[in-house]
Amino acid sequence: MHQHSSYLHYQQSNDDDEDIDEIALNQERGQNEIINRTAFGNSHHLTARMTSKRSVFDQSSSNTTSNLSPEDLNPSNKTSLRDKTFSILMKLVQGSIFGAVHYDNVYNELDNENDEDETNIVHGTNVPTLSSIARKVARNEGKQLDEKQYIAYEVICCTFLLDLINEGGDNNSNLYARLQQAISTDNDDCSMKELIKELKIRGAHDQLLMFLTGPAGAGKSVATKVAWRFCFEFCYTVGELWSDSTFLFTAYTGCAAMAVGGFTICKAAFLLSKKSLSEQDKRMWQEVRILMIDEISFMSDKQLHDLDRRLKEMRDKNKPFGGYSIIFAGDFRQLQPVGAKDNNLLFSRESSNLWENSINVIIILDNEHRFKDDPRYGKWMKKMWENDLAQKVRKIINETRVVGKNGLTLPPDLSGHTSYATPTNQERDGIAALNFRKHVLATHPPFQGTQMPPEHMIVIEADIQSTKKVKKRVDNVLR
Repeated sequence: MHQHSSYLHYQQSNDDDEDIDEIALNQERGQNEIINRTAFGNSHHLTARMTSKRSVFDQSSSNTTSNLSPEDLNPSNKTSLRDKTFSILMKLVQGSIFGAVHYDNVYNELDNENDEDETNIVHGTNVPTLSSIARKVARNEGKQLDEKQYIAYEVICCTFLLDLINEGGDNNSNLYARLQQAISTDNDDCSMKELIKELKIRGAHDQLLMFLTGPAGAGKSVATKVAWRFCFEFCYTVGELWSDSTFLFTAYTGCAAMAVGGFTICKAAFLLSKKSLSEQDKRMWQEVRILMIDEISFMSDKQLHDLDRRLKEMRDKNKPFGGYSIIFAGDFRQLQPVGAKDNNLLFSRESSNLWENSINVIIILDNEHRFKDDPRYGKWMKKMWENDLAQKVRKIINETRVVGKNGLTLPPDLSGHTSYATPTNQERDGIAALNFRKHVLATHPPFQGTQMPPEHMIVIEADIQSTKKVKKRVDNVLR
């Protein structure tokens, strides 16, 4: 990188190998072409999700799945699997479901700041319990699960623990091979049966196929992220059982996948690939115990069949979706698959009914966590979700919530999370371009200046031109 420039310069020649002039230093780089395509003015733009002087790489307010590390946990709690028998593993699982059972008792001691007092000690190991993790997240992150969220959390976690028990009792499994001994006495067998019974009373399934739904802001993501937290801490306590794919977060759309810190399900499960899966492709799926798929309403019936086929290639050909436990999260009252006909919609009677015949748990969340600071607006949005929004409420929204009407303007900056709803990609691109330009102008020196740019930013310039064979206009912004 040049000492006094925040740009890396890259040149790409066309098919005729003609020389291309270097980009002029005074050439416009402000993305005005994209910005000017929209009908919005400066009054419509604000810096979303960050203040003008904050790095786009700032992770201080990241989600539950990204701000954890083993250092967050007590290192003395970790005991290697080499020191554990299957009997001890069962006792650790049993210890994790110890404590408050009824929801009314879960948050009774929320003010207790000593996390170690809320763990259950088994064989000298502080085992996290379902209720203790829920309280810890509520206390440290301000995310308290409502009763339906807690039920979803408990079903997911108990299914995870049941999977550990089932695999540990299978002498062909990887987990069994890593334990010093298997079940060898009647007492152990009895303990396992009793433990499995207790887990199933709490909602555990040998293969969980859950549909977790509800309106926007009902807390679907929070419930699954708290479940991830428990599974992570339990596995860390047991030792050497956790990988990035153990609790695999995916989503149908790229934006939703980014929000949960995962992959798109099409990429993760190779749904768009026509090639046979290699051993390397299958490797990540060997460690998966829980699969989360967000924005399931975007998936078509055909793609669900593709997912079923791919997952059967990964694990068990005789079980639906290869025997994997899956959380399908989303809201069918939101957007449908693009261009899908009725016979290709998951919920349609005209479809193959694979979706309807597979789901074994349905949880409908109905709280308005996202609108706790504006409960009236939250109730309106729920009425709209139910297609029962009164005409007088529509009038109030149009008169008091639409920018440009009755003198309503946007503030120059907003804290927290802000989202735009735009009719086309053109408006979206224009808003994103201007917001990014505002951020760059506020945090970076002039291009021709001598000041060093921030260490976290690299801008790569490319000179892209269309070939003679393909007469396509190349936007100036790409230069």
